[in-house]
Amino acid sequence: MSKEYKIIVVGGGHAGVEASRVAEKMGMSVILITNDRNSIGRMSCNPAIGGLAKSRVVREVDTLGGIIAKAADKTAIQYRVLNRKKGPAVQSTRSQNDRKKYEKAVQEFLNKIENIKIIDGIVNEVIIENSEIKGVIISDGEEICSDAVILATGTFLGGKMFIGNDEIHGGRIGESYQSGLSESLREAGLKLLRFKTGTPPRIKRKTINFDRLKEQPGEEKYIPFSMKTEKRLSISEQEKCYITFTNDNTHRIIRSNLDKSALYGGKIVGIGPRYCPSIEVKVEKFPHNTRHLVFLEPEGKTEKEMYPNGISNSLPEEIQVEMLHSICGLEDALMTQPGYAVEYDVVEPLEIKPTLEHRKIKNLFFAGQIMGTSGYEEAAGLGLLAGMNASLKLRNEPQVIFPRHLSYIGVMVDDLVHRGADEPYRLLTGRAEYRLLLREDNAWLSMFQCVPENVLREISPEYYPVFRDWSKQIRRTTIYLGERGFNKQEAEILSIQQGTIAKDYIRRPDADIEKLDDLIPQLSAMDEVPKRTLMIEIKYEGYINRQMEQVEEIKALDDMKIPQDFDYKKLPLRREARDKFTKFQPSTIGEASRIPGIAPSDLAVLVSTIKK
Repeated sequence: MSKEYKIIVVGGGHAGVEASRVAEKMGMSVILITNDRNSIGRMSCNPAIGGLAKSRVVREVDTLGGIIAKAADKTAIQYRVLNRKKGPAVQSTRSQNDRKKYEKAVQEFLNKIENIKIIDGIVNEVIIENSEIKGVIISDGEEICSDAVILATGTFLGGKMFIGNDEIHGGRIGESYQSGLSESLREAGLKLLRFKTGTPPRIKRKTINFDRLKEQPGEEKYIPFSMKTEKRLSISEQEKCYITFTNDNTHRIIRSNLDKSALYGGKIVGIGPRYCPSIEVKVEKFPHNTRHLVFLEPEGKTEKEMYPNGISNSLPEEIQVEMLHSICGLEDALMTQPGYAVEYDVVEPLEIKPTLEHRKIKNLFFAGQIMGTSGYEEAAGLGLLAGMNASLKLRNEPQVIFPRHLSYIGVMVDDLVHRGADEPYRLLTGRAEYRLLLREDNAWLSMFQCVPENVLREISPEYYPVFRDWSKQIRRTTIYLGERGFNKQEAEILSIQQGTIAKDYIRRPDADIEKLDDLIPQLSAMDEVPKRTLMIEIKYEGYINRQMEQVEEIKALDDMKIPQDFDYKKLPLRREARDKFTKFQPSTIGEASRIPGIAPSDLAVLVSTIKK
């Protein structure tokens, strides 16, 4: 019997969770179809959230009412701030999390929501009529109808795992996969790519010789991911991580068994991630490196396993054991689960609009690894945007596209839908040309500018009035500090000249901000989050203004509209340019400029024609 829902979300990973949550907040009735409701929110790979660029995405999602930041803070067992000695553009928070508690926290969040119905099932087909999605068919033959579908299948779309010569169908150890959905999508005209990722073995904690390892403790001076989190973990409450390294013997074992690896034995055809390669690839492609770092991460406070980050592989089990025993501190380690590679299908991201809707199939949206990404944070960001835009589309309201200079989600989407993905996409600070504008501290302020006010009120009702107040605090205090000079007594305390303006003092490398709090009540009265943003904005004001000028220069051209159904055949363009403009139907010059293969001369012709 058919069931009517506004939105169907396929997949209960990080993308599916955020898509379901934001759509429900926007008044949609949602059905979340997952292989196993007990695996919703599961951390398939390492038990950690955040890192370079990724931590900013977590904060962007939190600003817009998402779940990932709250779940990360609730289950964190360690925090570290990466690049603390460098500038704020690249400083990033990273948490270690209790793997089992994390997924339980996510499930608790979802179970409290009445308008999200969760069912266990495997989607085998999509129902498409006249280039419009109508619903899905699950494995028992039941048709479930809806106005929109969001596919967030993770590694389960045509998933296949490899351990040496062994092949296992599935997207994760012990779990099934979507077998018929890939064929259904191909029949609908979608182009699918084949990607590959992997995971390392798991090790029994008490069999590790920690005396031979370098400790990596947590830190107390960090900012939690969610603005709702008040409690900070002390050092005594945090678990230690540990560092060790591979060595010449480890590399000898791997090289002598490369032919037994599924990756080098010809079984795997999928393309793996460049920035998170397996240990076989590291050893083979970087022979000059005599060692590679292995980061031992606890799976939880009371969990009995450790996660050896850095040695993902697809070697036979017995070779994995030999490899582990060659590493310092792991000589007697007991392997509780072997590492494995997993291949899966992804949709060609060039076929997807910046709104995450398919270019040719109406109301079919995508999020997470099915778009070619890799990582919990990337999936969460895409899931939130897909759920938001699917809801806006059904409400006949303008959809949202996050600009590159305001959002790392925007950078990711723009890269994927205009440049495509020839390997699993991973967010890095180096992908953003305006890194100083995309800092951890100002995610709340940026997203406040990305989303229409009425939507913000819906999806983030607890934050919206706070953001509005913080924005006022920053504007008011910035003006005051630009006019406020120090008197003689204050100047002596700060060891500066009398009459120095407060903003000029803050820019000094030796500025003592704590003393300023005692001298300027307006500063000490500010909330912590906007105060941190204000201090950075003032300190780097010149650089920030320069980047904003660059943004405005490019934006003037980027925002130039291209008329709908523009006839590119009439333009004196190269055939490749005409074909690609016709295929992608860019709505602005900015979108046109990011289509692969488009030359500056092609854009010049297009711009001059539109201006006429």
